Amino acid sequence: MIRADRKFPLLTAVNIDGNKLVHPGPRKDTWRRDARIAAEYQPDGEFYERNKGKDPVQFSRGHQVRLLDPCWSSVADKEQALVESQMGAEDTFHYTNAAPQVQTYNDIDWGNLEDYLLDKAQSTDKRLAIFTGPIFRENDLLYGKDRKGGPWKIPLSFWKIAVLQNSPTKVAAAAFIVGQTQYVQALYEAKVFSGLKPYTVDQMCKRRIQTTIAAIEEETGLNFSAVRPFDAQGSLESTRQTRWISDINDVVI
Repeated sequence: MIRADRKFPLLTAVNIDGNKLVHPGPRKDTWRRDARIAAEYQPDGEFYERNKGKDPVQFSRGHQVRLLDPCWSSVADKEQALVESQMGAEDTFHYTNAAPQVQTYNDIDWGNLEDYLLDKAQSTDKRLAIFTGPIFRENDLLYGKDRKGGPWKIPLSFWKIAVLQNSPTKVAAAAFIVGQTQYVQALYEAKVFSGLKPYTVDQMCKRRIQTTIAAIEEETGLNFSAVRPFDAQGSLESTRQTRWISDINDVVI
């Protein structure tokens, strides 16, 4: 689902069957436009190209549906299962699945959360449904004025909701918001962004936070009422809608 005025995903969704994962083989970074949606609603490839502008920070194509998440198959034949896994991986390389993320953030803060969820699926042979997207705010500021199609408004936070099938009759859910503000300090100094409130040093030591599904609904305007009752953090007081995560063991799902 695309946010037409921003040309980035509003919402992505993927199912994972931890009992049927198939490694797709070597990664193929072949990003392309999505023929299923008009080109005018997708970012131009030059937006992500290095050295195309004078911006002090460069953004990478941040997968919203992770490359490895759809890499599973119910087919018994190994060759056909591999084909299906590779098709799933290749489908994640559409621009409709990309949003601007600083590479370090993508590798560590965002990547570690992705690793946690995929490992949760494969180590327990559980099924997961994962919803992901940027948090768009009206005061997101401009970037890339020297790039084709620019300037662009950049989302500085991303959210995930993971719904886990604990048993045939029971599910659990967990919600996360992960910010990349700490990686774009050079933009503040260059006055490309202004009026932002970067994390404190203490907060920067605790970059990943677990939040509530209700908080993500409030931020995005999306409705996750079907999974809200299963939110592991849903009982948090209204004045305490988030809690800082300093270690992966602090995650509740």
